[in-house]
Amino acid sequence: MPTANLGLQDCLSTARPLYVLPEDPVNIEVLIPALKSTKSLDIMMGYFSSASLSDIAPGLATFLRYSCDPMRLIISPYLTENDYNVFSQDETVLRDISQKLFLNEIPDEESLVHHTMECIAWLITEKRLIVRIAVMKNALFHLKSWLFDDGQNRAALHGSTNMTSAGLNRNCEQLTLSRGWIGDDPEFHIKRLNQEFENLWNGISNSVSVIPLPDAVAQDIVKLYKTDSKPKEIKSTIDSQIFNLETRDNHKSSISSTYNSLTIPKNINFESGPYSHQGDAVKSWEDSSYRGILEMATGSGKTKTSMIAATRLQDTIEKLLIVVSAPFLPLIEQWCGEIEDFNIQPVNLSNVDGPNGRNREIRKAKRQLKMNISRTEVLVVSHDTLCTEKFIHDISEINVPKLLIADEVHNLGAPLFISSPPEIFDYRIGLSATPVRQYDNEGTEALISFFGDICYTFSLEDAINSCLTEYDYFVHFVDLNDDEMDYWRELTRRISQYAWQIKANKVNTHIESLLRERRLILETAAGKIGKLAELLDLKNIREMNYTLIYATDKDPEQLRMVNRILSNRGVEYRQITSEETQSRKKTKELLSDFKSGKIRILTAKRVLDEGVNIPQIKLAFVLASTTVKKQWIQRRGRLLRTCKEIDKTHATIHDFVVVPPGISDSSSIDDPDARRIVRSELERVWEFARLSRNGPTEGGPYEAVSRLQELANERIVR
Repeated sequence: MPTANLGLQDCLSTARPLYVLPEDPVNIEVLIPALKSTKSLDIMMGYFSSASLSDIAPGLATFLRYSCDPMRLIISPYLTENDYNVFSQDETVLRDISQKLFLNEIPDEESLVHHTMECIAWLITEKRLIVRIAVMKNALFHLKSWLFDDGQNRAALHGSTNMTSAGLNRNCEQLTLSRGWIGDDPEFHIKRLNQEFENLWNGISNSVSVIPLPDAVAQDIVKLYKTDSKPKEIKSTIDSQIFNLETRDNHKSSISSTYNSLTIPKNINFESGPYSHQGDAVKSWEDSSYRGILEMATGSGKTKTSMIAATRLQDTIEKLLIVVSAPFLPLIEQWCGEIEDFNIQPVNLSNVDGPNGRNREIRKAKRQLKMNISRTEVLVVSHDTLCTEKFIHDISEINVPKLLIADEVHNLGAPLFISSPPEIFDYRIGLSATPVRQYDNEGTEALISFFGDICYTFSLEDAINSCLTEYDYFVHFVDLNDDEMDYWRELTRRISQYAWQIKANKVNTHIESLLRERRLILETAAGKIGKLAELLDLKNIREMNYTLIYATDKDPEQLRMVNRILSNRGVEYRQITSEETQSRKKTKELLSDFKSGKIRILTAKRVLDEGVNIPQIKLAFVLASTTVKKQWIQRRGRLLRTCKEIDKTHATIHDFVVVPPGISDSSSIDDPDARRIVRSELERVWEFARLSRNGPTEGGPYEAVSRLQELANERIVR
């Protein structure tokens, strides 16, 4: 995403801390420049009039063009007649209104000034404006604040002024500008106002009820007012409609909320074309009594497949609670974004404060379903949370059919889940490219017992040339040095003392530590860094882009050395690890810079295992692969995702394969320790080579496979 203008700190450096209207030019000095610089915009207003958009049109037009985030607006239930006539229409009518002027174009400054209603219709249909209505019992909602965030700094404009043309231009009003970089007091104001906005937006308030705009219209909560005669602060006539909705039987079957009901996006074709396997998977799951595991290659669209299945299930029953479970925070965040595409706002329970916070959100979902504000509610949790007794109890209190979607389901084969699986779910979907747990038959059987059989399989081989791109695979042999080989032998000797326990699958923490330490020798072999530097120099590193360099997660020194190679060559790169991906906003900015070419190379450890989706990657250097088959299968699948934005035609994978020292002229190896090293690498190399498009070419990976077979005195049939 290109940067529209200066950041907030620069554009508001000369602004005043206090504005008294109408004399002080707050539009020119604050609102317009802040809108041009912000990446997110949240607004709370007692009264709103779309006529105010013309007063801030230059800034708003820039924000719409350069920011991907929607404007979030919380307002009181009172609208002008013109605004009500637009806000009360369904999406089909709004699209017709907007397309009188706009097709796929973003409204510019002139349109915002002269065609405001059409712009409002476009903003709503394109999900660039999300409006929620705030209602209080015996009072009016009167917060007034603009909240800006450019990714680095935050600012808030707050005071007495409503978001109306009169408020911004004619009334005698006051506004305070709080800038987070100025001092502790402004930062406190911003933090408090942002916290209040998020609490309201997520329904965590004892005094204010916040309702999606379509529901507020359907329930006759939205009222009209004339700009010269606003409602007085007396007992609201809509109290009983909000706070006693449970007694309103006439609404129970008539309200159909487009916001809280799943809808399959129109651009998804799951019945024909390259993603027809998604329709096949959904049908197989339905035919398996709505329980089963979908074994689908990474990148083949498991998330969308499960949401299509959930939508079709929703359409056959009256109400539905969906719990989506995933192992890592970045993957949870990614799920939330995918679910939003299905026209529903999920609740990310990883963002709330502990069990009590989760309980509040669960009770809110229960209330939304019971009051017919929602037909479907979606909660997204971690695998760890899913397995807790408190969470299972709280979910069981919601008396509607329940669907569990478990991503990377193989991770749930752990003892905690097996010992106490959440039997409260009526419908179950398990998702994984590798559902069979390596070396753990008991865990695999427990997963199948709970979720159902593997009812559909779509392999990586099926996916390549269908929904995944082809790839070239290059093998680079790296010799261990003598010290590394000696240490390998010593660890092997110590491990051999426990051979009978390993064979009986009675591995303890000490054995696991020895095995991990021995594998680390291969992952961090000193020769890999020199080989990487050599390859980068041969490839003219300054012309490379969309590149990932993948280091081990077991020793941070290897990643530091990779970063040093790039720094010494003056290459623009960024590190992306679990630390960087804790913030969804920072991850989005980093990936945006990568997509635009501002950042050419990403360096990483476990980021692909953690579920971060980076389809732009077309060149990867894999310095470290584990012995866990599912991990390198999944990593490869993530590298093969298609990406039309960069015209990605194929991927290229460079694999650093470790061999014992001094074997370059050997035809085979007699040393069993050395042969064990070769065999440990051979399975991965063959798996990658057999599906590569350059496998049989001269100097291609089949030749590398043959060489490893000779050294290991082992055959793999091609």
